[in-house]
Amino acid sequence: MASMTAETAEGQRVQQTELDEISPEVYSRFLQRHEGVLRDEATMLGFKAAIEANSELFRGATVLELGCGSALISMWVAHQGAARVYAVESSDVCQVARQLVQQNRLDQVIDVLHGPLQQLQLPPIDVIVSKWMGACLMYSSTLEDVLYARDKWLKPNGCIFPDIANLYMTAVEQPRHPLDLIISPRQYWARFAGSLNLSLAWHIALHTPVVRVVDANHVPCQRQLLQRFDLLTLQPDELSFKVPFKLRTLRQALAKHFLLYFDYRFPDSTIVSTSPSAAVTQWKQTLFPIDDHLPLCPGDVICGQFEVRRCARHLDFDISWSCHNELVNVKTHTQIYRMQGEPDPI
Repeated sequence: MASMTAETAEGQRVQQTELDEISPEVYSRFLQRHEGVLRDEATMLGFKAAIEANSELFRGATVLELGCGSALISMWVAHQGAARVYAVESSDVCQVARQLVQQNRLDQVIDVLHGPLQQLQLPPIDVIVSKWMGACLMYSSTLEDVLYARDKWLKPNGCIFPDIANLYMTAVEQPRHPLDLIISPRQYWARFAGSLNLSLAWHIALHTPVVRVVDANHVPCQRQLLQRFDLLTLQPDELSFKVPFKLRTLRQALAKHFLLYFDYRFPDSTIVSTSPSAAVTQWKQTLFPIDDHLPLCPGDVICGQFEVRRCARHLDFDISWSCHNELVNVKTHTQIYRMQGEPDPI
């Protein structure tokens, strides 16, 4: 018994020494970037359930996880019998992932790799796993990494997990949120203007999408499927696209934003949605301010064209739309938006 106690104490000292090697700054960044992800129960439990439902997919497989963060998903995959898991994280929070893997005695199965994906040497891969989705689905650099890894390492009969995603559009009434969403950007900045010219501030605000949680009761229109992404066939140049849309109004409302959300599907058809009517996820929904309040009546249709251009550090959106009813007669009106920076944490 004394011998076991000594071994336990020695193991604790070794473990503490390893933990001490990780600086407080790294832990701070880990919590800053990944605590919100781990609190996203809809996403994390969706991944866990799908991994367990697809256990035969992972048994004996070589798996690559991109953007592993805490490596929790890699550990779930290892528990399903994966032969080898490569958990890739480009930031230094990979040190935390490596410690978690060691503490769970999975380091014989999971290799936590640090660095740019393009510099890695990997064997043929059976399954690529990634939370590659970003705000409004497309705002994520991991998406390009998934396509790169697919073309370089994925076996011909391999799979991507999740593999299908759908992007939707609708219109919403004014959400009940902080002051900057309750009144228009022009009104908000006018409160402070006095004799100053602050038009640039509200002009920028009108052209910046906002990531927020929207109540389903504030959605008066039917949704429109804008685009379906199949990651087994998707090409990088297809991440920029232009599509028409028609949003039919279900009830009387005063629309203030266009709204984007998405869902994604695993090989067993498990679906996780970021719809306003679903559980809140880390991606919430993305709001695009309409230049002015748009009165709508049941049966009205907002017609238009949605365009997105994917750039290295931002997304550019053009939404051209028209609407005709007894109250308004808007001919083709184009609004331009740019999405950049980090969305608010969950």
